[in-house]
Amino acid sequence: MAFKEKSAWLMLIATLVVGLYMTYAVVQTYVELQQVPAVLPVFIKLTVTLIILSVIGQIVLAIANHKQAEQKADEREKVFIRRGQAAAGGVLAFGVVASLIHFLFLSDGNLLFYSCLLSLVVAQVVEYAVQIASFRRGY
Repeated sequence: MAFKEKSAWLMLIATLVVGLYMTYAVVQTYVELQQVPAVLPVFIKLTVTLIILSVIGQIVLAIANHKQAEQKADEREKVFIRRGQAAAGGVLAFGVVASLIHFLFLSDGNLLFYSCLLSLVVAQVVEYAVQIASFRRGY
């Protein structure tokens, strides 16, 4: 398995864990209090947790695969990465536009923030999933 694929798996799992936790925390708070929770505490937890998971994970991957980690991406890997980025861009654009349309009707800034943040998380999951699928397929 290529180092870039291992890295994509790591980031996919970290993003899913943090994104699902964020979604659970926001929905749980909304169900209990009947209002969208404040943005800053959830956002700080999300950001710090994702940074810690990704940095520690990438360090462990680099130590375990030090020869592969030092190599630059070859042409095939660059195509896989660009394919994932292109798919993620479309998902993010759709999610943000849908969030903005939703905001026109509800006028809740916190909900707009969480909708856009969820769009970003989903876009990242799509990016890593497309990269992994491309690596698995081989083209």
